[in-house]
Amino acid sequence: MKIRRKYIFLILFIMVLASSLLLIKEGSKKNVTIYDVAVIIRGKNSEEWSIMKAGMDQASSEMNVNLRFITLLEENSVEEQIEILEREMSTGTDAILISPADYKEMSKLIENINKKIPIVLFESNIDTKQDISYISCDNYKLGQQLAEEVVQNGNTRNNIVIVESSLTYSSIQERYAGFIDEISKSKNTYEIVEFPSDESNLYNNIRSLMEDNKVDVIVAFEANTLESIGKAKKYIINNLNVPSNIEVYGTGRTSTIISLIEEKMINAIAIQNEFNVGYLSVKTAINKLENKKNDSKINITSTLINSRNMYSEENQKILFPIVR
Repeated sequence: MKIRRKYIFLILFIMVLASSLLLIKEGSKKNVTIYDVAVIIRGKNSEEWSIMKAGMDQASSEMNVNLRFITLLEENSVEEQIEILEREMSTGTDAILISPADYKEMSKLIENINKKIPIVLFESNIDTKQDISYISCDNYKLGQQLAEEVVQNGNTRNNIVIVESSLTYSSIQERYAGFIDEISKSKNTYEIVEFPSDESNLYNNIRSLMEDNKVDVIVAFEANTLESIGKAKKYIINNLNVPSNIEVYGTGRTSTIISLIEEKMINAIAIQNEFNVGYLSVKTAINKLENKKNDSKINITSTLINSRNMYSEENQKILFPIVR
């Protein structure tokens, strides 16, 4: 009988202990603040943003953040971004991360919102004197890196075509400026060429340019344009039986671009560590919400990747980050 009482007492003790631990756990959960953070990119939902989003998702899982990743119906639409920003303000969002579609036109609205809730700019900046956090690489330096690679690969007196991209957002402006300033130090000649933005016409125009064989180097600062250039070069070599010595350089990271580098259709790309951009953008917003110290500008490293170094351990981490 005594042994049975001991067992009953032990079972009751374990049940009380388990209940107490559960109550403590539930109590601690109630004290955790869940932050509602909106992310507004300047483009459609595409692979180009996937690594950056992975970094944001990683930070969100670690920092108790309810993250909403908002894309546009039209690339670089200022009107859409303004509409989304105004909607987010009315829903009581705790913080907003945004890659602005226009360096100047988005400034006033973003400045006004920043007075009410934390704003973090990532990848592209605005024209402002406010202390608004900005997460990106040094885009001017990235452009310089690309130009240095072009020259180091033996292009000293060649014809270079730079495919024009939208200059409404700061990152592209700065990459252009860095590339042109650096390439101007060489004896290469360059021209900026505008092509249609829709994929079919863009591809056909690039093919025509390459088939004329009057250019030695083509450079692009947007991923979809760079993909089209690489595909056109591959088609000419594989289907027209014409050797193409045209070199291709640019910025942007997609699985297609990586494959084209492996096949040596694209000579090199200059990219920032997009996973870190995403992760630190969320972390910066949370630091602001919790009144922790923040740097107003965080520079992320940029890297030049080609077929020779793309398999290094460090570059593999940038191209294919492992999300925990």
